Amino acid sequence: MKYEGYGFVFTRAARFISRIYNRHLADVKLTVSQYGILAALGHCDSVALQDLADRLVIERSALLRMVRPLIKAGLVRSTIDVMHKRRLLYRLTEEGHLRLESASAFVHSAESEIERIFARSEILVIRDSLLPVANAARDEVNAIL
Repeated sequence: MKYEGYGFVFTRAARFISRIYNRHLADVKLTVSQYGILAALGHCDSVALQDLADRLVIERSALLRMVRPLIKAGLVRSTIDVMHKRRLLYRLTEEGHLRLESASAFVHSAESEIERIFARSEILVIRDSLLPVANAARDEVNAIL
């Protein structure tokens, strides 16, 4: 068997899992990435785009491209930061909160499907093993700032 680098394996695994989530979330017209943005916004009153990008470990420009359809759909609202007039703050709208809440059931059904493919104990070990990698990405961003 030939060696496969970490990045290729991680990326392929992430795509496979994302495909499952996306299939389930299609009923509420969200992708797993959009759900992650809504969930992050659901935990704060309002946040600057760069701070949200750091929290989600996404490039700011990529995040902006992902947020625009959520604004257009009425799920996210941007307002001018009164402290820094040139900066926008983003927050969930009431519709965004409702969509996030209804999407949660679809996330749980996606996770049930994942647990039918892989034993729950195995998938929890994989998730817990990847947490240090995911947290290192956040720590790296925080160190730069």
